[in-house]
Amino acid sequence: MTRLRIALLLLMSLVAGSSQAADKPMAVWFYADWCMNCKMIAPKLAQVQPEFEQRIDFVKLDVTNAQRKEATRLQADKLGITPLYMSNTATGWLALIDTQGRQVGELRHFMTVEQMRTALTQLAEKTKSQ
Repeated sequence: MTRLRIALLLLMSLVAGSSQAADKPMAVWFYADWCMNCKMIAPKLAQVQPEFEQRIDFVKLDVTNAQRKEATRLQADKLGITPLYMSNTATGWLALIDTQGRQVGELRHFMTVEQMRTALTQLAEKTKSQ
């Protein structure tokens, strides 16, 4: 990563207020219609998401095309996760974000449903203890 990009990410982090505490942790899905990993992770996520919807905010950042990317960038700004959005270069995964705005884990297409459930449980439990 270039120095300029790192400096821009730090500046965006300050501007976006990513240090603000959130009520619930987030699972942020970087998604695109054409993404094969998205197609692989979707049915697994559908199995575990209902168990955690009361304790974790599930956010889908759709980067399928330019129009959706612009709407998604605005959504990321509103959620205070602009640095995460701007630094991401892949689709088909979920970033697990604690209530302090820190990425503390991730869900990937190759994980089993049980591994995803464990990661989400840890995210939810970590938040309760903070």
